[in-house]
Amino acid sequence: ESSISTSKVIDSHLHVWASTDESKKFPYADGQDPPSTLANRASTEQLLKRMDGAGVDGALIVQPINHKFDHSYVEAAMSAHPTKFKGMLLHDPALDATEAV
Repeated sequence: ESSISTSKVIDSHLHVWASTDESKKFPYADGQDPPSTLANRASTEQLLKRMDGAGVDGALIVQPINHKFDHSYVEAAMSAHPTKFKGMLLHDPALDATEAV
């Protein structure tokens, strides 16, 4: 008797940030540009290619420091690929609790 696994492979912690070209639309926080060796290696498209190559079905994106409290790039990745990505965002401690939600 054979059984078919329906389990998915999920990466539970990774970061994604705008490529150099994408940073025009999704700017990095002041002083948070990625090192030149990594600048174009963590975009949504790069991540999807690496996930496909490794057999990873989905991922939890943890907000990177590159974009600090601007979650628009992570939100764009989740919106464009809702079956692939979920996100964990950062709370800005300077915000009042009612503004942070």
